[in-house]
Amino acid sequence: MSPVDSALWAWELLDLREVSFRSFVRSLVIHVHLNLYLIKHIINKGVFKPSVQWCVIVSTPSEVILCALQNDGDSLRLIPTRFILPTDNVPMISIRGTKDGRIFMGGYDGCLYEMNYEHEQYVSMNSPRDIEEAIDNYFDGDGELRLDSKRTGGGVLSGGKRVLSALTFGSLDGDVTDQYRRRKCRKINHSSVAGGISSVVPGIVVKAAVGIFGSSLEAAARKGGPIVSIALDEERMCLYTLGASGIICTYDLLDATKSKKNDLPPRLASVLDSVATAKLYLDSVSRGRMYPPVTTQSIALGTITFPGGVTSAQAGVGGMEGAREIMKRYDREIRLGNSAGASSKSNPREMSNSAGILHPVSIHLVGGEESKSLTLVAVTGGGLRYYLSSLTSSYMSSAQATQGSFDYATRENDSILARTRPSKKMTFCHVRAPPPYTSPDGNDRLKIEVAPSTTNMLRLGSGSGIPPGIHNNPTPAGASTEKKGDVVRSYFSKDLFVLALDVDKRNQDEKNNAIVVALPDTATRITASTDNTSTAITVHNGNNTLSSSACGGISETFILPMTGIGGTASPVLSGGTTFDVSSQNNRQSSIATLFINSETPTDSKLQIGLMPSFTPLRSRPRKINPPGMSSAIAAPNSQGRGVISSALSTISNYLRGQGHGYQVSTVLSSGGMRQSSTYRISRRHGCDARGFSSSSAEILTRLGSRATPPRSTAPKSARLPSWVMKPSAAPMSYQSSLHLTPPGSDSVLVLNAGGLHFFTNSSLLNNLASVLLRASNIAKDDAVRNFFTSYGYDEGCAMCFSLATSSSSNSNLRAKAEQAILTHAHTPSMQLIGTGDGRDPLSAYKFQPSSLYEGLVKFSSRLLRPFWYKVAVVVTEGKPIQSQHSLYSNYYAAVPAKVELLLDDITLNEIRRPLMMLLDIMKKTFNRVVDSIPGASKIDSMDIDLNPGLITTTLQKQSRAAQRGANSTQLHDLTLDELKKVAFQREDRNMHSLYRLWSRSLQLLDVLSCLKHAHSSPALPEVQFGLLHGLTFCQLVTTFEGQQRIEIVLNALFSQSDNNLVSDLSMEGDALADMLSRQCYLYFSAASRLTYLGFKSARDALASAPSHQRALLSSKAAAYLRAAARHWHDPAAVVGRLSTKNNTVNNWLEIAQSAIDSDSPLALAADELMKLGNAQGLADVCLICAGNFGGVKVPRDERKELGETPVEEMFDWEKGLYQQPPTKQSSDNTSGQSSNNRSIVVSGIKATPSDALKACHSLLFYYISKLLGEGGEVNQGLAVELLGVCASSSDLTFLRSLYDQLLDTNIVDTLLRIDSSTLEKWLKEKNDRNLLFKYYSFHGRNTMAATLMQKRAFDTDEKIPLAERIECLTRSANAYSSSLESPAAGEQVSVSDLRNRITHIKEQLDVANIQQRVLTVVKSSASESMNLEPEKMDALSFSLCSISDIYNEYAAPLNLFDICLIIMETCRRNDRSHIATLWRSIICEELLPSSTKSRDAFEYLIELKDGSIIQDDITFGESTDDVMQQFDNGNWILRLKARVKELGKNLYGKGADYTFPLDLLLETLEGLRQMQIEASSDRNGASHPWPAQTMIDVGVPYYEILATYDRLRQADHTAPSR
Repeated sequence: MSPVDSALWAWELLDLREVSFRSFVRSLVIHVHLNLYLIKHIINKGVFKPSVQWCVIVSTPSEVILCALQNDGDSLRLIPTRFILPTDNVPMISIRGTKDGRIFMGGYDGCLYEMNYEHEQYVSMNSPRDIEEAIDNYFDGDGELRLDSKRTGGGVLSGGKRVLSALTFGSLDGDVTDQYRRRKCRKINHSSVAGGISSVVPGIVVKAAVGIFGSSLEAAARKGGPIVSIALDEERMCLYTLGASGIICTYDLLDATKSKKNDLPPRLASVLDSVATAKLYLDSVSRGRMYPPVTTQSIALGTITFPGGVTSAQAGVGGMEGAREIMKRYDREIRLGNSAGASSKSNPREMSNSAGILHPVSIHLVGGEESKSLTLVAVTGGGLRYYLSSLTSSYMSSAQATQGSFDYATRENDSILARTRPSKKMTFCHVRAPPPYTSPDGNDRLKIEVAPSTTNMLRLGSGSGIPPGIHNNPTPAGASTEKKGDVVRSYFSKDLFVLALDVDKRNQDEKNNAIVVALPDTATRITASTDNTSTAITVHNGNNTLSSSACGGISETFILPMTGIGGTASPVLSGGTTFDVSSQNNRQSSIATLFINSETPTDSKLQIGLMPSFTPLRSRPRKINPPGMSSAIAAPNSQGRGVISSALSTISNYLRGQGHGYQVSTVLSSGGMRQSSTYRISRRHGCDARGFSSSSAEILTRLGSRATPPRSTAPKSARLPSWVMKPSAAPMSYQSSLHLTPPGSDSVLVLNAGGLHFFTNSSLLNNLASVLLRASNIAKDDAVRNFFTSYGYDEGCAMCFSLATSSSSNSNLRAKAEQAILTHAHTPSMQLIGTGDGRDPLSAYKFQPSSLYEGLVKFSSRLLRPFWYKVAVVVTEGKPIQSQHSLYSNYYAAVPAKVELLLDDITLNEIRRPLMMLLDIMKKTFNRVVDSIPGASKIDSMDIDLNPGLITTTLQKQSRAAQRGANSTQLHDLTLDELKKVAFQREDRNMHSLYRLWSRSLQLLDVLSCLKHAHSSPALPEVQFGLLHGLTFCQLVTTFEGQQRIEIVLNALFSQSDNNLVSDLSMEGDALADMLSRQCYLYFSAASRLTYLGFKSARDALASAPSHQRALLSSKAAAYLRAAARHWHDPAAVVGRLSTKNNTVNNWLEIAQSAIDSDSPLALAADELMKLGNAQGLADVCLICAGNFGGVKVPRDERKELGETPVEEMFDWEKGLYQQPPTKQSSDNTSGQSSNNRSIVVSGIKATPSDALKACHSLLFYYISKLLGEGGEVNQGLAVELLGVCASSSDLTFLRSLYDQLLDTNIVDTLLRIDSSTLEKWLKEKNDRNLLFKYYSFHGRNTMAATLMQKRAFDTDEKIPLAERIECLTRSANAYSSSLESPAAGEQVSVSDLRNRITHIKEQLDVANIQQRVLTVVKSSASESMNLEPEKMDALSFSLCSISDIYNEYAAPLNLFDICLIIMETCRRNDRSHIATLWRSIICEELLPSSTKSRDAFEYLIELKDGSIIQDDITFGESTDDVMQQFDNGNWILRLKARVKELGKNLYGKGADYTFPLDLLLETLEGLRQMQIEASSDRNGASHPWPAQTMIDVGVPYYEILATYDRLRQADHTAPSR
């Protein structure tokens, strides 16, 4: 768009339509600015509706108007708005707008202004539509979630532009007051300290205020005069202004002390007096000084440097003579007395045409893709180019030392912007003059001359001549004497330099300009000349325009594009003075943007490793209010399977980023449960001009450290550093991006009164295409050969590959490009470089690859560079939101996690297409290196497959790999044929590696495309994008961890069962699985394919009624899942994504539950098979999978497992190549990693093979315990079947774990019912005789059980308690008895032997019981006499003692009279005197010590004591001792009766009645009864015969008692009283 007087003209370049807007501007238009990116921010601010496509700012002497330009399809409409800014008599002669909506203006008074506008209508966000728009902005807009308030937009309505303006913004005819306009739109002066009062305070006061309060930097800036040009650097957030007097100011748009960069006042950072600085530079060059002059004396002088040394500085201006000639012309201009800007006071539009040879007429940005050090180029009226930099000297030094690669990890704010803040002084780096030209005969004879001073760089200044860019004609008589340079307009971008020259100042009537174009240095071909004094540089063009070049090291090529047009030799463009020169300004493609912003990360950044995956909280359904009260969209209840409402489909699509509708996460489904979405794909992509949103970027503090995020229970995705989110631009060579430049994209537009003129730049690639198409014989064509010779064979092959894979090339051009590659490819060779090491003859040679391979490497790097080190997926956790309106308070609980992809569909296809065509070329032309692995004895034995850390090795390691493969034992000299064979073998392997790299990259792009479209389908489960968060394409292609992350995603996609009710799951799932298996087989493994088929068959079976068909489908599902389980090698996939919650989980139940909750494919498969009641399949799947992680491999059973379907396009060596488990590293591995598989942590998730093995076993334990715990006949049957299959496993580790689990869960009976030798062995190893005894007893092996207990009872090596030994003897006796009753098969024990064993054990059991009584008495006694020595106590407590030892060592010494009698009874020992002594001692123990008042009783007790062992005292008379009992009261009678009764029952009637002597006992007891009666004062108990009653209680027959009394009477003893 361009102003012509009071009209505006616009051109649509696609259809070359010309449109004029004449009616709404009533005065001269000074400047017009059209901005495409500015409109997006203005729409967000509510000024325009989204239908407006461009923003136009029109400047007149009295006002600045903000307009909208809308394309209605058939016509363009320019719509003025009420945002009208008065200029206050200061015309705005230059305008620039930023992408974030700011509008800067350069005033005629030399000040920088800003147009501030805003729309002040606000509404509260109470409706779902408002929240929807806020959520859409978060996902697809600027990435911020604003829920408090928002600005509502005005808009563009139908009707005329005046009606539109009146209806939308109010009348433009004065209906709206100026005060209202100023409130809405105001002008801010950023250059004056008194800018706010300049309109109301007299100028002299303002000048005084500025002089007092202004800084020296501002004072220098005010000398610049009217601002004729503004350049805006969006990348570095800087703004540059050019004053009419040559002053260049740098403004910093980013305040480093604040965290935000929007709406901050620009800070004046530096001021450069370009004319004064250039004079110092040229003066130093003209004098041949080695070092640049010092400029610290003035703040307006830039820092002068000679980056290439003084030689480079002299070459840029034609040597010392050239510098002198430039200074002479400048002095001549000064002498003419024409000051800068004198002719522009009356017409601001002529300001830029009045500069001299050193005065800049325009400034042009130098982006980061062109240079890391330079930021600006200023073009003077004489055609000189000043290369300037606003960066600090330290940054420039770092950029030159490290090629622009920085570590931004510790910088504050945006790290890249922090490093590129402007310095306090601008750096004046270099001056470059244009090609020299003269025009002695008028415009039609414009000539380009070569200055002799630049002929030979080694002899600078040796001759005299015209320096570059100097007009050699004296001012003709009568010509105007005003000082004007030759340059009317200029254009500079990416080294393309265009000048519009006023070559004939004599003709004042016709001001036609010559167009001169200086091409980039890379466009030249360097060839040796016939002499040795110079180097000729020539350019071949595809048109007839004149081209030539200067000679010298850095001189450039130039062309006269108008030469030959219309049949004339005139280089002049008709149409009068040139108004403007610009590029066509086509929007840069996304792939070109990615290519430019692709700075290679440093080694330290690449060593960071994989980003941790993001696992959002699982969406749990929860009850909501009844329908009609809180949900606006509800799905009706449905009882049928496979039914989904249209409303649910709409919401699901919207949540995933498809279509339109309310953003609702509370949709009623069957049962009143919420359906919610976990992820939503943003419509914003990393390849867009905006890039990724900053919501997932790393936040840095002022001091440079990473900010600690606030604590929250919700999981957050890992924050990504700035170099990952927004990589810096990488300066690269011209040839590297030729394949991204479509024909005509570099067009230059020249505008004058004659119209708009197009000049198309033909690139080297286009020239090569033209040469190839014209060639009839590629092999013999000199032009083709010259092209390869001129630009190098490597580059020539790379460009031919670009043509062969370009979508714009036809089949003929592709065929010729391939033929040219093969013709000029050369061959690999082995070059002799030394004598070698004496052992390996190859060590004396260096491998030199062919030009074909080098070209392939170059072209491959160019294809992969746009995305290689960039993240594929960025995930930001969901944001919690809540409507403030009570009516909708239940609608919005949270938004899904935001997923931003790097590539959109168009960009992905643009990247994919050449890779696919390159693979086709490889398969067709180099099938020898693709069909099989070169030099490999087996299809899977290539060296690059042995390293577990990388899937494809880096190309730099190929030489070393090939050297290892050579035979190092050869000591003889190698022949030429042998060297040729080695060279070809190495090249073949290198090219094979390239093929692997391309195929992996291509299939990864296909995987991402499939995942995106799968996520958008409501018939398929959500894609778990969180697993891919922060991973670069390089990591996904080259690492096992990246491979495993993708496999987890694909397995989860085909194993989730959340959408069982969707009817078209099978159809869409089949299509997706088929596409992945055909196009992405390197990632979509056999495991994923078989997993999908297994789940599909299982769900078909579940949907069928119980029948034979269901049984077949169940068996088929188990067969697929068995085969799939053999490929589940990723521990993280098996364990589950939630395994990082607790790193110390060892409980099998927690492990199983974690796998189930996190959608582990193994857990889901087990669940499906359990639903089908297929216990056999469940056990097989778990055990087969366990074999992948250290378990015993389960042999393949073809009857139970289905085979894999081969892929037609897959090579044999590709089958399972990237799905193998990590192996031990080879011996040549130098990475230092452990070779122990069980310690490797994979997939970025803390899961080891050992964890996966536990998960496999834990799932089986889980279902066994669950079935047994739930009860029921069906469950019990499944449990028995499942347990039987598990018990038949040959995996001893698993079986032991199974036995432990059953034992730990107290399912002992179920465990012991397993009849297995492994279980018997495990029980023996457990050394638990009780369990082993029960095991033998359960299975009828009683003899073994009895023997086990018998050995246990008599075990002398182990310290076993006596009670346990007695129990063992009892169990042994019972087991022998059972064996005697029902002998088991296979037990070779006779009946007599069994009986003998029973007798022996029972005898020992009697003795053990006596020993137990002794032990009980000893432990319960408090008497010191019962204290035993430790050895005796241990023997009594833990061993079986003999009966003699019990008597002699314990019973007798401890006066255990009762036990002594029992022992004598047991041993049948008839010692009457000893027995009598023992009984008297027992009786005395109950009586003594005692006292009596009866003499007879006293004497009787003395006599009884003398016959015993007891030594206690007997006292006659009263006793004062409280311990001594009274014999006379008879309290002892009950104790004595009880003891005699108890002991008698153990002795009498057992075959040894002599141990219970009736005569002695009755005689003694009757005597005691008589003595007590006589001594007692109570005669009532005289008739009670308690001794006789005691004998009766013992069990002595009456006749024996009577007979005893008779014997006692006959023995003349005193008879007892009756």
